[in-house]
Amino acid sequence: MIRVKNVKKDFNSDTRIHLKDIEFENGKTYAILGVSGSGKTTLLNIIAGIVNPNNGEVFIDDVEITHLSQKEKDNFRLKNIGYIFQDFKLMEEMTVEDNLNLLKIEKIKCIDIDTILEQVGLKSKRKTKVKKLSGGEKQRVAIARALIKSPKIILADEPTGSLNYEKGLEIMELLNEFHKKSNHVMIFVTHDDRMAKFADEVIQFEDILVKGGAL
Repeated sequence: MIRVKNVKKDFNSDTRIHLKDIEFENGKTYAILGVSGSGKTTLLNIIAGIVNPNNGEVFIDDVEITHLSQKEKDNFRLKNIGYIFQDFKLMEEMTVEDNLNLLKIEKIKCIDIDTILEQVGLKSKRKTKVKKLSGGEKQRVAIARALIKSPKIILADEPTGSLNYEKGLEIMELLNEFHKKSNHVMIFVTHDDRMAKFADEVIQFEDILVKGGAL
């Protein structure tokens, strides 16, 4: 369970976000729809402990993460949250295998690499450098990195944003398949309402903004 309570984030005097209270239940998938630049990524980053709100609280189960130290937030995210970034944030000069092995350095319990790569359709690319992969293949590596630790929460920022519609569907079907096998919360943000069919609940981002609190 994720609970976001009275969260406000000010970037400067003219740019701010103020969210209504909202809950995300275990075992459900949520799509957050909204135009680019509306603040959807900021919400994910606040939930993940990457961005600190100016006010408000975020509870993940019984942990109130907004008042943890940054080191504590980073450790909590590493152990509990799989984040699929819009720009992947992969190590381009490293192989697919080495990108996944970075989690083992942090002593995080992970699924076997061959198993996760087979599930995302990249077992044959295990020794390939990331820079030689296509955009869709890089997206699959990013998904494998997020899912290999069997996290409680999956956050996906525009997971189909850099792909054509057909490739985007493949990615969403893959994420949906993983979600059905677990009881985790999955939240993905998108500007493409065609992907909303993969969610149990669709949230229009503007509907969870307090009036006058939009970016």
